[in-house]
Parts: sequence; structure tokens; C-alpha cells
Amino acid sequence: MNTLTRICVAQLKISPDREVNLMKGLSLVKRAIQLRSDLVVLPEAHNTGFFEHNYEFVEPVEKELKMLLKLSENRELIIIAGIVEKEGDDLYNSAVIIQKGKIIGVHRKTHLFPLTSERRFFKEGDKLEVFETSIGRIGILICYELRFPEIARKLMRKGAEMIVVPAAFPKERIEHWSILLRARAIENQLFVVGANCVEGDLNYGGRSAIIDPLGKTVAEASDVQEVIMGDIDLLDVQKVRREYPFLNLREEII
Repeated sequence: MNTLTRICVAQLKISPDREVNLMKGLSLVKRAIQLRSDLVVLPEAHNTGFFEHNYEFVEPVEKELKMLLKLSENRELIIIAGIVEKEGDDLYNSAVIIQKGKIIGVHRKTHLFPLTSERRFFKEGDKLEVFETSIGRIGILICYELRFPEIARKLMRKGAEMIVVPAAFPKERIEHWSILLRARAIENQLFVVGANCVEGDLNYGGRSAIIDPLGKTVAEASDVQEVIMGDIDLLDVQKVRREYPFLNLREEII
């Protein structure tokens, strides 16, 4: 029985033009389809970036992602896309899970970054869920949330086998990004998939990566727009937890 899951990460160069970003995202997902991916991840706010002039044009999520929804209609492929979404008068920094032309899950960023204008424009999410998908149980962190081990631990306790991290991490702190991805994987003994932006006017650092439950790098991007691919086996999560039963002792330590 083949239990491998093929993951693609679409590392996107963010443009000040919202329409250009949406088309780039669509193009990179099409590339992931060519690679026979089971899961493809797009970075944080891939539609607008953090260009404030784009926010007024954001539509409700089904309209904002209509091209990706259409593309996925007859495919098993799961798409996780970081987007700015609108509900009523509120904007959210979100990640949306798409499969077979439908939205099957939404995570809204619960911790907005304090050093930029995020808190001025976006409303915080108030839920932390693990989503049941056809490939396994997936939790989501968005960028800054990666810095909080408590959030990742809660997702693990809720049953996550993989944590997906759409992000817009800057070059100046890119070593933090790489270390934190590995740390969250190691301490929770699960897969972590980080999708970062790259280059562009806001100087993002790339280095998107797929990390296994032992903290080993399955695949890693450079600092240019590209799609990276890696094959994983989610059965490795339980295998690692059996061989190294550290999580069983956590209540005794706390």
C-alpha cells in the first residue's frame, strides 16, 4: 500500500498588484498539478501582500479564490492558500483549505504581528482547529504564530499530524524562520510545511521548507520564486512517536 503524500510549496514573489498575485498563485498551483502533488501551499496574504492599497478591493473568500476553486473542481489536490479575506466589513489574515472546488476549512490568524500595520487593518481570529482532510489531520499557523510554541502544542494535542505555515517572513530574520520550523516539528513530532514569500518590494527571505517529525529537511527552497516538492509518509508521525515517546512524558514535566 502506497502511503506517500506529495507536497508542493509555491514560494511566491509578491507584487503590489493584486491581480498579478492571484495569477501567479494560479500558475504555481498549475505547476504543482503537473508534479502530481497531493497538497500545495501558497504563502501568507498571497492575493494582496501587505500592500494597503489592495485591501479595499478584497472580496468575500469564494469570489477572491474563484480561480483556484474552479481549478480544483475535478481534482483530489488539496490547496492551502494564505489570503486576506473579507467578511462583512471585517478583513482577516487567513489560510483557506480547498478541495474539489469547495472550501473545507479556514484558519484566521489569532496573533497579529505588532511591528507592522496588521492590527490596524485586520480582525483577529478566535479559533484554533485541526482540519480532517483526505491526506490527514492538518493544523495551520500563519507566520507570527510560528513563534508561539504553545499554539503548535495545542494543535498537536488536538491531533495534528502536520502543521502548515503560510508566511511573509523577512530576510533580516530568515534564520529565525528556519530554526522555528524545525523546532515546531521536533518538539511536536510531526511534519511542518512552511510557505514563505520571496523578494519583492517588502524584501521577503524565501527558504520555504518541508520538515519531517525528526526535524530533518525533506525539501527547501532558495530565495527566488519557485515550487519545491517533497514526498512524505504521515505514518512516520506515529512511528517517530513510538520510537521516541517523549510526548507521553509531557504532563509529568509540566
